[in-house]
Amino acid sequence: MRLPLISLLSGLCLLNACSAFLPEQTIQVLLPAPPSHWQAAFPRLAWKVSARRNDGAMREVVTDDWRRPVRVECARAVNAPILAWPFVADAGASPGVCSLGAGALCPAGGLFPLSLRTFQGTDVVELSWEDGPLALVVDRLAACGRDTSRFNAARLRRYLREEGDPWTVGLDVIAQKIAQGDFTAWDLDLLPLADVEVQPGPGTWFLESPFCRPQVAREGSIRLSGVPRGSHRLFSLGGSCWRLDVEEETTLLLPMQ
Repeated sequence: MRLPLISLLSGLCLLNACSAFLPEQTIQVLLPAPPSHWQAAFPRLAWKVSARRNDGAMREVVTDDWRRPVRVECARAVNAPILAWPFVADAGASPGVCSLGAGALCPAGGLFPLSLRTFQGTDVVELSWEDGPLALVVDRLAACGRDTSRFNAARLRRYLREEGDPWTVGLDVIAQKIAQGDFTAWDLDLLPLADVEVQPGPGTWFLESPFCRPQVAREGSIRLSGVPRGSHRLFSLGGSCWRLDVEEETTLLLPMQ
């Protein structure tokens, strides 16, 4: 059981003007290794690494090599969010492989300077799958013009890492509460979850979260536990995919074009 804690926010909405006049910085970002089943399903996986300037404008860099640091321009501020969105640029060119744009798979993420470490003698911002939800929440706030430099991101990071899959947490509620200035640990609620059984056909299947374990279909059927309500992507190791819509009373499995 989580105990009620003091707010993670301090002066979030009052500091917009100060950082807007600071120069940007160029940092090196280290990406995490893709899950092994992603590498098997999407051998041409690339990454769109995104960060925001002090004025909130987005800066993006594309790389197809997660093993080497990539340079990106970001705000010179505490808790500057960086996200790495996996995608497959030429998925449509391969028969039987669905189109995989940025956003189809959950991103990795990190914050400057919270995620700083030394790599081969150089300071890098190390992104991780665990911190993808944290970076996404902070990025949404930055996109709205909020200054997040006094936000206790380290504490929120600890809370999210306590979950087996942090993508099952209600991130929209967290972002809204932070923006309102009244976020506490009580707001770390799981999304409504459901256990579903679907028949995507033979193969090994997995959802878009990097924490979802692949499942081998039995007679073309798989059972997924703890799936958040809403729309998902269901992928196979062969590169094909379905759209999975999970609602309170119904579950729909629809082919992706």
